[in-house]
Amino acid sequence: MIKRDHYLIKEEDVLFTSMGEDAVLLHIERGDYYSLNKVGSRLWVLADGSKSIADLASLITQEFEISREVAEKDIMELAEQLVSEGLVRTAESPLDEAQSKEDL
Repeated sequence: MIKRDHYLIKEEDVLFTSMGEDAVLLHIERGDYYSLNKVGSRLWVLADGSKSIADLASLITQEFEISREVAEKDIMELAEQLVSEGLVRTAESPLDEAQSKEDL
């Protein structure tokens, strides 16, 4: 179960492309495409492994008209879907800056 103090780490075999306010993810190995709306797209960009879900919710509420509680709930639900599709994994501690740069 994903918690608010978990960190989202993007899997290496996923490509991201922005399409206006929305975005598309491609799982390279499977060839599966996934679409993200404006908020999901922004979350993908912000989820660099150094911010917890609580941190991400705080950032999202600054950019979009959404309460922190709703943001956390929605982010955790999306994170569950992304994990189940093999697009991200979670961690209980942040990636350090060196790890984040290696993943890029």
